[in-house]
Amino acid sequence: MLYPWQEGIWKNWQQLLDQGRLHHAILLVAPTGSGREALGKQLAKTVLCQNGITEPCGMCHSCRLFDAGTHPDYHHLAPVDGKQIGVDTIRQCNRWAVETSQLSGERVILIEQADVMGEAAANALLKTLEEPPSGCQFILMATSLDNLLPTINSRCNKWRLAMPAEADTRRWVESALMQSIPLETVRLNGRAPLATLQFIEQGQDIRYRKLLEAFAGFLNPPFLGVFDVAGMCVEEGHQSLKWLSYFLVDCLKWQQGVTDHLIHCESLPLVQQAAATTDPILLQSQVRKVNALLRQLEQQTGLNQELLIVDWLTGFMNQP
Repeated sequence: MLYPWQEGIWKNWQQLLDQGRLHHAILLVAPTGSGREALGKQLAKTVLCQNGITEPCGMCHSCRLFDAGTHPDYHHLAPVDGKQIGVDTIRQCNRWAVETSQLSGERVILIEQADVMGEAAANALLKTLEEPPSGCQFILMATSLDNLLPTINSRCNKWRLAMPAEADTRRWVESALMQSIPLETVRLNGRAPLATLQFIEQGQDIRYRKLLEAFAGFLNPPFLGVFDVAGMCVEEGHQSLKWLSYFLVDCLKWQQGVTDHLIHCESLPLVQQAAATTDPILLQSQVRKVNALLRQLEQQTGLNQELLIVDWLTGFMNQP
């Protein structure tokens, strides 16, 4: 089942399927929480269907195997435990690409988070995309193109899944939850409907609010509670540093007289408080540092996260 905001891309794909012009390697660029997996799987199921051309029939042997998760010609790759997709995994993928179909039809290889492939893995995949085997459809999904090799990018037919307007996302999530939600949660999750829904269902909105209040309190001299804030960040994971980065950017905007379209529309008093007590130059420096810290923690394992976060937080004490 597809989501309403995916209908535009799906109709375009259906037209290409009907005309027999679907590219052998589709690259879908979409944020986390957009439901991109559902869209990728719908395309895979359609390509494999023994009856349908522009949509799966749902009744043939292929569709039943796909629904059961046992289709022998469908291969789904994804990172494990936050690690990169390694070269050995891609080599296996390349072997699947040249194998004979077990159902005498197409073969489909879907790669989630293709933008976190290691360089060796990406180069191994590139060779197959440059000389695509007959009857093999690749579907790559990525959050952004920044970490994807330009050569991989150039061998694929790229599609960007746009997120709904924030009012539409808010309406969809409220309908799913049967309750009203703050606009701030929609903006915090980049208007991605499923990310916003999960944010509230898992109680992240409550923990986010507590972290924000603790952080805003810490920014008020004499800078008490540094270890409390660091502990909350470690407990919540890397996402917490993104939240604090968004908050600091809103503080900078407020200092510069930008009062519209702030993420923290319901937490404006906390933004005003922090903006009034923090030097603008220091704010800019700390935003750069927290973003660099986030990249470091995402790319390297085994680091002492609490120590690094405390070190970043103490930078706020160096007020000019």
